[in-house]
Amino acid sequence: MTQPSLTFRPMLESDLEQVNAVEQQSAEHPWRKAHFSDSLTSGYTCELAVLDGRIVGHCVMMTVADEASILILTVDKSFQRRGIGRQLLQHMLQKAGQSGCNTILLEVRRSNIKAFNLYLHEGFSEIGIRKNYYPMGRGWEDAIVMAMEPDTFLS
Repeated sequence: MTQPSLTFRPMLESDLEQVNAVEQQSAEHPWRKAHFSDSLTSGYTCELAVLDGRIVGHCVMMTVADEASILILTVDKSFQRRGIGRQLLQHMLQKAGQSGCNTILLEVRRSNIKAFNLYLHEGFSEIGIRKNYYPMGRGWEDAIVMAMEPDTFLS
């Protein structure tokens, strides 16, 4: 029996209901459908991870001049811990390299240890903190700002 393979493709407007469903059930502080729609309209790089015809992850990346910012990367809760997030991140790094980016930036919640460790393992470095950046319950949580230089993602 053949294992289904993970593929990547651009997000389409017609995918937004499925993307929103994955986001709402998988993310602790989810984006709304309008965020994804605005990202598509703005021309951001919006990519999907698809496994056996099912959307299992999504990522949105904004590129300005020679710099890319990963705005969101989410994997369906029932498909986490299978390497899909890592593969989707690597796919986005490749896209950034193809676009001529020199630096890739992202922010991660201080409490999101799994994502922070994934980014470290893939070559990102912590470059700063945004104090009280993310809403959290009745307060705010810091964001760890991370960056990757081209020597890392273009090799």
